Amino acid sequence: MADAKARRAETSLKFNGKSVNTSLKDYLESVEYTDVASGSSDSISITLHNIDMRWLSGWYPKKGDKMSGTIFFRDWNKDGKDLKIECGSFVLDSIKYSGGPLQAIFEGLAIPASESFKTRERTKTWKKVTIKQIGREIAKRYKLKFKYDAGNIKINAIEQSQKADSAFLYDLCQKYGLAMKAFRGQIIIFDKGKYEKKNPVTTIARADFVDDAWDFIDTLEGTYTGARISYKSGKNSKEINTYVGLVKENSKKARTLKVSEQADDLNDAKHIAAAKVNEANEQATTISGTIWANPKVVAGATVNVVGLGKGNGKYYVDQVKTSVSDGTTMDVELHKCQKRLSFAKKAKSSKSAGAKKKTYKVGDIVNFHGGKHYVSSYPGATGYSVKAGKAKITIANGSGKAHPWHLVTQNWSQTSVYGWVDSGTFD
Repeated sequence: MADAKARRAETSLKFNGKSVNTSLKDYLESVEYTDVASGSSDSISITLHNIDMRWLSGWYPKKGDKMSGTIFFRDWNKDGKDLKIECGSFVLDSIKYSGGPLQAIFEGLAIPASESFKTRERTKTWKKVTIKQIGREIAKRYKLKFKYDAGNIKINAIEQSQKADSAFLYDLCQKYGLAMKAFRGQIIIFDKGKYEKKNPVTTIARADFVDDAWDFIDTLEGTYTGARISYKSGKNSKEINTYVGLVKENSKKARTLKVSEQADDLNDAKHIAAAKVNEANEQATTISGTIWANPKVVAGATVNVVGLGKGNGKYYVDQVKTSVSDGTTMDVELHKCQKRLSFAKKAKSSKSAGAKKKTYKVGDIVNFHGGKHYVSSYPGATGYSVKAGKAKITIANGSGKAHPWHLVTQNWSQTSVYGWVDSGTFD
């Protein structure tokens, strides 16, 4: 019976479209490929022997050279069964040399075919569009493929002011809780929460960590159960407050994030607030460490973690750095999948005959949302910020009209509101 073949990892590299596998054969020490789920660019790092100083003389490359790579996992699960990771295309961004030992390190960043995607600043006002439409238009500008896997998010108006398309689109996606990645000739925008619900692609056990090298962090600091957002909307840009959360705001378990943003309306504000909470909560429970290479572990996928006691569970892969050298390993960064904050959009109420507007009168006890109270009801009155809490209406329809309601706190430990407030700041 023939001996079983030992599984191994190999790389195939190209510079400016031409294979360099033969020329690098006697020099290649290692290749590192970093796969990121969202935000920053994928990258590649090639480390070479420079014993004869060839790479610092006649073989010196040029910054801006195009690089591409593939990692092959030969006979990985069984003889004759090969797997691979297509690393994509990169631009040579950094050239490093060192002595003792003599080495050359070439580092590349993944960018689309046109570098202006990340460098050319642009000013534009986008009106009455969706994030999908914005992404598609930007992708078309650079002749990139476009994939969108998220809900329909409408934008009334947003200003792109002296910002490159790459940074503008990423910031917009982040604001609404979406992930964005530009690589392999395409822009992908997706709902991270949707991807967290997908079935795990593989299992990572404690034994998979090289030399038991792993870190598990479970923290309460910097995580939240909800958010209170202050936003401005409408022609008069009045400040409005609203809350969205997994628990009631006055619950003993509540940890409320304060958010101040521009929003189109109430639904838009709640969407933005929920996105901020979910982003923060991704750091609640995390695992990082070095595992033996597993081609199934890629950024944006989910995995099961076992053998770590209370650390066991389903995790989302934020980043993978695959190192191919004498022994092939992966540095992984994972966050635990947990309940995400969402909200159901409320349709605008129709002005039907049976519809009734809620009314208030002097003596009513209301829930003040927090924000500013003013020294008078007139326009231009001085205002001071106070916390949310129970209050009593003592005057209605103030003659100044700008801030028509006068409230007096019912619990000084909750709020110190004692003055004139805007309509819509309590219920």
